[in-house]
Amino acid sequence: MGDSLIKGRGLSPGNATSSVVVCDQYISPLGEISRDGLITSGPCENVSITGKILAFKGGRGSTVGSYTFLELKSKNIAPSGLINETAEQMVVTGAIISEIPMVDMIPLDIFLNGDRISINGSTGEVMIDGVKEKRVATVYLIHRGRILLLKRSENATSYPGQYGGISGYIEEGETPEQTARREMIEECDVHDAEMKRMGSEIYVRSGGMLYVITPMLMESKTDRVKLNEENSGYSWVTPDELYRHETVSKFKETFGVLTAK
Repeated sequence: MGDSLIKGRGLSPGNATSSVVVCDQYISPLGEISRDGLITSGPCENVSITGKILAFKGGRGSTVGSYTFLELKSKNIAPSGLINETAEQMVVTGAIISEIPMVDMIPLDIFLNGDRISINGSTGEVMIDGVKEKRVATVYLIHRGRILLLKRSENATSYPGQYGGISGYIEEGETPEQTARREMIEECDVHDAEMKRMGSEIYVRSGGMLYVITPMLMESKTDRVKLNEENSGYSWVTPDELYRHETVSKFKETFGVLTAK
């Protein structure tokens, strides 16, 4: 099984490979990391970060917190690397003066605690060992202010019975738009959609698979849909009605981004 490569922003140079500790919280190094290398509050309370790659939302608190990492480094109990969703300067400074590789602009939900990962603090690259990557194109198809929701078959290998857009794996040599147009024809017999907006890639983790999804907002001149066997039903719904349906991961949030003015 292959490895998944994600590109973030490199903030403190160096390389590290270790298991990851995922803390879905903001951390104040001065008050919430002990001198023994333990998280002292929040969902990761009493978890050791020594020798681990610590992934957390970002920093908060006093600028003196930078020296927490330096002290841990001097005692050989520092984390081997740091990952943030959004970095704060105090944490970046602490990483640099402690010579701890650091990367940000990486979503935490692509990791599972204990994943073995490698980070490059210069290039911003993060590798998740043993997690297969699949590239996907997803179309958010609209018609007269409504969005097309497809109900996935109960036999689907992922998200059975849930609602989503028109999706398919991007095949070698295809662009995301080419995949999208092929899937619209195969799944719904839609041929006339006009591209309105292409969004940034989003990541969805499901067990040993990381889906790298390119979302697209397209508009159809008709509401005629002819389903194939991949989906068991469909509905054209208003944006308000969308939020009442059980949809595949990150579908609603991404629609909000695509349609934001």
